[in-house]
Amino acid sequence: MRFDGRVDSSVIAAAHAARLVAIDPLLPPPPPLAEVGLRLTAAKGEAIAWYQETAPGMAARTWEPARRHNLEIRLAGDEQAATLGDLLDQWAGRISGAVTPGDLDAAAVVELPSRDTEAVSALVHRGFVPCSVIAARKAGRFGQAGDPDLLVRPAEPADLDVATELNMAVVRYDAPFGKVTPREDTEEALRNQLTFLLGQAAPSVWLAERAGRVVGLVHIQLPPTANWAKRYVAAPSTAYLACLGVAEDERGTGVGATLAAHAHAVIDAAGLPVTLLHHALPNPRSTPFWYSLGYRPLWTMWLRRPVVR
Repeated sequence: MRFDGRVDSSVIAAAHAARLVAIDPLLPPPPPLAEVGLRLTAAKGEAIAWYQETAPGMAARTWEPARRHNLEIRLAGDEQAATLGDLLDQWAGRISGAVTPGDLDAAAVVELPSRDTEAVSALVHRGFVPCSVIAARKAGRFGQAGDPDLLVRPAEPADLDVATELNMAVVRYDAPFGKVTPREDTEEALRNQLTFLLGQAAPSVWLAERAGRVVGLVHIQLPPTANWAKRYVAAPSTAYLACLGVAEDERGTGVGATLAAHAHAVIDAAGLPVTLLHHALPNPRSTPFWYSLGYRPLWTMWLRRPVVR
């Protein structure tokens, strides 16, 4: 029977929500699809597509492509790969004429729950790659203890230069994996952010020292600063681990584990049930590192960059 384009959005939304609850109890109830944007429908699914562009000078341009074509999906019933494939093809037909072929600063972006794997072949077969992950750690989970010879202390305004360089090292290391894009103003944006953070009374940035030399940095967000991340997880509140960077010649020596243990102790002492973070999925260091510390994938960003070759 040919699909006539009419769907019952409430039925699809309910089936989609029930499916996600069964897949992963850490997923929040999916909100209704936005009213603004291009609505796409299939026999057993629905999606909303929208475009966003990050203006020059904004710090977010480092962590995202400058031009994002986004698709948010609701899938119901069986044959999910076919349903998602239908929605993706409709979307591609609508946006292909609106992009410049070969534009590496434009991307088609789909975020899916990491354990919702039945339909991902539709993304793979259309040139999408799993680029980054939002990972979650429940309170009380600890990994390796780190290096007891390291000193962990709050960062101070006098540490601005070394803290900025450690942040930049993270940007440079993650850049080849597809999501992070170093810009001419990235260092300035990070420096400005750190200037603000290091001037706050409550510490949120800590440094690791070995024999008086700063060799690593960790930055965390607690509520209310981290409230933006609550939409990703079924928890009343969450912490967000914003950055962990280690000097290149100290990687693999326990600096990262030491800083993570300190950050987790602060977060757990604050009574927060979950910590979230982003990491580059293809990164051969960060993926095994974070999962050894009790994190696991919650959301996966699938990216096609450029949108059209």
